[in-house]
Amino acid sequence: MHFSKIFAGLAMASSAMAALSPQQIADGIKSITAKSQALQAPAQSITVLNAPLIVIGQGPFPVLITGFQDIVSTGNTLIGQLAGTGPINKRDEKEHARDLSPRGPDADLVFAAFREFVAVHQALLNILIGKAGLLEKIPVIGQPVATVLRAVEGVVDTLAIDLISITQARANDITADANSIDNTLQLTISKYDSISTGL
Repeated sequence: MHFSKIFAGLAMASSAMAALSPQQIADGIKSITAKSQALQAPAQSITVLNAPLIVIGQGPFPVLITGFQDIVSTGNTLIGQLAGTGPINKRDEKEHARDLSPRGPDADLVFAAFREFVAVHQALLNILIGKAGLLEKIPVIGQPVATVLRAVEGVVDTLAIDLISITQARANDITADANSIDNTLQLTISKYDSISTGL
């Protein structure tokens, strides 16, 4: 039997069925962005008085943790849907040599959605970084926040890798934004890890 031929045929058929359009990809990213935006108000509301309410499932932290879990779930769904998506606006070398500036509207659409997500999510993370100093004496907060942020980091990294591979015309731009959000995520995780350990 020629399993490799059968597998290749099945893989091609499932890729064709699962392919997302650039607009669908951008909409998926925008959905994650909206979820991140919605968490900014609860993050801003963190105080020394309401933060300890996490132990009874109240205050801003349960809302934030649930919201981050929703971002992870939505991100994983989008990543799963990207599996069958081929390159967007992959231009040939002759076209690229004639005109270096336009990268193509489809790749630009996806990149713009990712860039907006990065900006909104970094704003949320920066709020959490700023609030971390208030929480040094409340170690119960650190571990659950750091844990959920690690899950978010995994989704963001995977999504960025997938977007880089399908939007080759904007790969450098997406890579730069992905590195930027990754640095902010790592800093936020570090801040909340240090709360849980008291260091």
